[in-house]
Amino acid sequence: MRSILKALSLTLALGTGVLMSGTPSYSQTAPELTKKVMQMERDREQEFENYFGEDLAGVSKTADETAAELERLSAETGARSALLYVIPRKNHLHLVLIPPSGTPIVKDFYNVTDPELFTVTRSFHKGILRMDTTQSQNAGQQLYDWIIKPYEQELANAEIDLLLFCLGDGVKDLALPALFNNGSYLVESYAMARIPAFNLIETSYKPFKTGQLLAMGASHFKDPSIPKLPGTAQEIAGLTQNLKSAKNSAWRVTRLENKSFTQNRINQNLSKKPYNTLHISTHAQFQPGKVEKSYIQLWDQKLNLHDLNAIDWDQSKADLIVLSACQTALGDTNAANGFAGLALKAGVPSAIGTLWSVNDQSTTELMTSFYGTLPDSRTKAQALQKAQISAIRQLSSLNSAPYYWAGFSLISTPW
Repeated sequence: MRSILKALSLTLALGTGVLMSGTPSYSQTAPELTKKVMQMERDREQEFENYFGEDLAGVSKTADETAAELERLSAETGARSALLYVIPRKNHLHLVLIPPSGTPIVKDFYNVTDPELFTVTRSFHKGILRMDTTQSQNAGQQLYDWIIKPYEQELANAEIDLLLFCLGDGVKDLALPALFNNGSYLVESYAMARIPAFNLIETSYKPFKTGQLLAMGASHFKDPSIPKLPGTAQEIAGLTQNLKSAKNSAWRVTRLENKSFTQNRINQNLSKKPYNTLHISTHAQFQPGKVEKSYIQLWDQKLNLHDLNAIDWDQSKADLIVLSACQTALGDTNAANGFAGLALKAGVPSAIGTLWSVNDQSTTELMTSFYGTLPDSRTKAQALQKAQISAIRQLSSLNSAPYYWAGFSLISTPW
């Protein structure tokens, strides 16, 4: 009886004032709405295909098929997952939520124009980077009210705890974890990931297995004009020490630093044994302009994003690549496309990157916490969520400011 009442309550809540009706099923979305959602998804795919200059999508799921995939993944992972499109459309904000085994819930807000939205987004990021908590929280509250609040009841009724964000131009680089609501950050309520498009991510699930971690990076470079990164040595040493000394640690760490951090040495190591995770700490810039302008700095060369496959990533069979010191040109569409497409170009299911570079002890602490909780987490997204919540709750520490943790983003597959 309780399950029947719950289903009835969910149907009533989701069916009021939105484009859905009846009991959730996998084939109930109206044809016209199905067409619109599929076109929106194709538009997102096309953006990335145009940017990278190649065909990236091998499948094209309908909204009902996406909902069915989300239901299956929710059951397999134990994390209730929903997909939220946030698409600025010049004269209004277009939102579409696809819950597991439900139909799309479409909401358009004509009181939220692009100029107003982007002004608040810029204020939000400036507040975070300046560590002006009042400014970032005020702007974060406004963004929450526009993006999340319209779906609060639907998310609660569906018991969602993991959100996949597919973001349009102007908000692709939004520091989602730091959206703010009445005293708490969004990451305290939801695990999350940003995806380029649902058709562009891996949706088969296998529990993450810890084991071999290849930690790479450089604190100085062959070209002396490149700025040094003293935090890299501290980060790699700290990760190695912390993971090795942790009780019952499942991690084994291999290090490639400075002169060893070259394309040849990386490929040699990847060919020797499988690595579950590839951790890279170096200059990594997602720049305005063409894809060739974005790069990862190795010891002796810039590896641009277009040529990222010069590294034999697939040899390692890695499930995750982490770029802990990368930086995105906030507010630039092409830079945001490069950031969101990181996992695609690396050929791994999931990536973690940073919207801004944070080379200090807080990075080591957050990543150590992430790797420590990963073996016992149902999803990678939830492991990152736990690490960020841990940083938030260090109330006596400056590291609790969003600057130190909100820039870390899980990209592509959250499972």
